[in-house]
Amino acid sequence: MDSLRDGKSELVNTNKLIRTYDGATGLKTGSTSLALYNLSATATRNDLSLIAVVLRAPTPKIRFSEAKLLLDYGFNTYHKKEICKENQFYKSVSLNKGIEKELNILYENNVSVLSKKNDSSEIIENVSLSETFEAPIYKGDIVGKISYFKNDIEVASVNLIAEKDIPKLSFINIFKEITLSWFSLLK
Repeated sequence: MDSLRDGKSELVNTNKLIRTYDGATGLKTGSTSLALYNLSATATRNDLSLIAVVLRAPTPKIRFSEAKLLLDYGFNTYHKKEICKENQFYKSVSLNKGIEKELNILYENNVSVLSKKNDSSEIIENVSLSETFEAPIYKGDIVGKISYFKNDIEVASVNLIAEKDIPKLSFINIFKEITLSWFSLLK
């Protein structure tokens, strides 16, 4: 229950799972004489979010118990396997004609895969990434992609991006590098 407009209006949540089901986050109840009792229920546990939809239940009690059964089945049967995190380092590659010699590559987004808990199928990576790049490179440039396969079916993919801007080596940069090298030899 919640108050609105300085207590002049109140809202009552008719989704009983919100109070009784571990991890329940919402969502929507409804009923009509033709559609009977319906529920879209959402819940999150261990970073896994599920949705259960019950239609045409004969009573409100049955719609909640059926949604609970569906959510329990999902949480007991599946888990979310994290593959990578957004902006996590992937690897360094060579960079030609840049003021730096290496380019750090990052994952663009978080990637997770939903799997059955007892499933031992391996997730295979298919990487599309050159080992050498040429400057200039700009932060966030898409430089490659990884596709993830399970049982020969693509289950996820993520772009690989440049960590930072790396300008092209110019005459001024070359002169500065030679001068600094020369002075360091004199010490």
